[in-house]
Amino acid sequence: MSTNEPPVDPPASSPEPPVPPSSGEPGGYAAPPPPPGGYGAPPPPAGGYGAPYSGGYGAPPPAGGYGAPPTGPGDYSVGTAWSYGWTKFTANLGQILVAVLLLVGIQVAVQVLTYIVSDSLVISWLFSLASWVLSMIIGAGLVRAALDITAGRSVDAAKILTPHKLGDVIVVSLLTGIATFIGLILCVLPGLAVMFFTSFTLYFLMDREELGAIDAIKASFEFTTKNAGNVIVWFLLSLATWFVGALLCGVGLIAAIPLVLIGTAYTYKKLTGQEVAA
Repeated sequence: MSTNEPPVDPPASSPEPPVPPSSGEPGGYAAPPPPPGGYGAPPPPAGGYGAPYSGGYGAPPPAGGYGAPPTGPGDYSVGTAWSYGWTKFTANLGQILVAVLLLVGIQVAVQVLTYIVSDSLVISWLFSLASWVLSMIIGAGLVRAALDITAGRSVDAAKILTPHKLGDVIVVSLLTGIATFIGLILCVLPGLAVMFFTSFTLYFLMDREELGAIDAIKASFEFTTKNAGNVIVWFLLSLATWFVGALLCGVGLIAAIPLVLIGTAYTYKKLTGQEVAA
């Protein structure tokens, strides 16, 4: 063999197949990367997964804190109404006393006359009805005064004794008086129910010039029904105040009557969303 032959090159090795990139590298042969949040996960809410949830358990308390007292009708309480009535009665004692003494005097006089003619049931009933009507007329003046007090106006004794919407007041007194009398005969409770549902009639009648007697009675019924919880408690407290005043030989009524009327005006104003003067 000749040593001058050119050397034979070794056969070229076959190129190795390229190694596919890992699935996490972009542009690789594997499946494309999952969308944000995973294949099956819904997209995050606006603001990201860490955004606070409005209204959830971790939501901040309302303005003023959870314990802050509400405003408007929500801040009403019967205790405040009673205290308001007493404070305003003592502050306007002189002007209110004249009308209250007249009202109490009429009631006492009618009671005496009723006792004298007690042998006649019809006459006794007529005296009682007349007492109720007169009481309602003077009571309407006191209601006007009570509403003036809650509005921050001064009390005028002459205004208390001056009839206002007299025809409507008489109609209201007759209708509520007869209904209450019949109700009291029917096991008492129906009479108390009439007294309760019509207890704000004069306040609507004196405060709302556009209302007549029937409309004022309807308004009182709707008002007491809508605000039954607060009004029932105030009604019972008013009866207790009147009862205690009557026990004190009737003298206590001089304070009990205006206190209850002013407190009822406060209740009426608060629960109808009106402003009350401090």
